[in-house]
Amino acid sequence: MLTMKNTTKTIAIVALSLAVAQLLLILLSWIISAAAPNAPLRSLLSSEGIRWLFGHFTQNLATPVLVWLVLGSITYGAYIDSGLRNAILHPLSLTFRERFALRVSYVIIGVFVLVLLLLTAIPHAVLLSVTGDLFPSSFSDSFVAVVCFVVSVSSVVYGVMSGRLKGIVSIFKVLTVGATYTSSLWILYVLAAELYFSVLFVFMR
Repeated sequence: MLTMKNTTKTIAIVALSLAVAQLLLILLSWIISAAAPNAPLRSLLSSEGIRWLFGHFTQNLATPVLVWLVLGSITYGAYIDSGLRNAILHPLSLTFRERFALRVSYVIIGVFVLVLLLLTAIPHAVLLSVTGDLFPSSFSDSFVAVVCFVVSVSSVVYGVMSGRLKGIVSIFKVLTVGATYTSSLWILYVLAAELYFSVLFVFMR
């Protein structure tokens, strides 16, 4: 419990730091642009800057990182609440049914890995780029999504076969509970993304 409180406090401090940095950037960009009109930066309090802040807020958040955060939250919740994490960490304490479910999950992961190897490792594989490279390619663009999908499916299969998940409601719940575990990261993402793009707006003319 103490560790959770310390983690929450750390995240809160980081969030506050990001918010303060955003405010400082807004004020400093206005002060410097007013004091030195020829400076190579733009003010966030100018008419252009205010239009940008309001008009690009949603666009600033719509990045691949947001998608990764969504998928990662789903995966983490499924991995934890299905019991797969405890099964992997404490295999000796499992019942026969749980050990069998764990083996099935490992088989599923192995099958996915084999399929990915067939789609990427052989010459002219379909997930390679047109030049035959793995990075960048269709595989690299979807790597995070694929990993999340494999772990989520393996977690749900383990939960169902071990008896922890019974019915569609429990499966749906285990796929949505992750948002409660990662909720603090969403605030950090919003603040960090807005600060990042604000820095680009101010200094990249």
